[in-house]
Amino acid sequence: MKFETSETNTTSGQTNNATLSYTVISSSGGILTLNFNVTTSEGNEGFGATVDANNNTVLSVSFSGQTLSGSEAKSIFDSFMTVFGLEETYSNEYGVLTDSAYFHSTGTAPQTFGTTTFDVTTWVANNLPETYSSCGITGTISDYTLNVGTPPGTSLTFITYLHVVESSPQTEDITFQLVSMTVA
Repeated sequence: MKFETSETNTTSGQTNNATLSYTVISSSGGILTLNFNVTTSEGNEGFGATVDANNNTVLSVSFSGQTLSGSEAKSIFDSFMTVFGLEETYSNEYGVLTDSAYFHSTGTAPQTFGTTTFDVTTWVANNLPETYSSCGITGTISDYTLNVGTPPGTSLTFITYLHVVESSPQTEDITFQLVSMTVA
């Protein structure tokens, strides 16, 4: 499998762009070896990871010439995987992003990402501006669109598009988009 995303984040007038990708290099008995690449205006950075998909465990991460394991490896892996919208890793956040108290589905339609097509459900805010409260944080959003779907051959729910404009607790304009996916 290969996944590529792009992300634009504007916070307090400062815009950052990034292209992120990862490729599953090998898979045997539930043990996955992955390569990650992040391209920003500051340059390229990459790392490798070995994951036990059977137990949802990060076995190791090779990053900046070091090989880490345990909680350090999981922390690095999770921080990169959140951008790919994996519900398995961030199921609590997925629930917040589709909480019916604030958001509703407008329907499902097939979409194509590179060579892969699958059904994607669109979520929008019930009202704009929308004030939400989650995990002790209250905020106000003035624009919101979320697209999620499950690629063929997987059981994972991916965020394929997310656009959020938030005016409090801080001003942010975030757009995340799945650019391409190849499912092996």
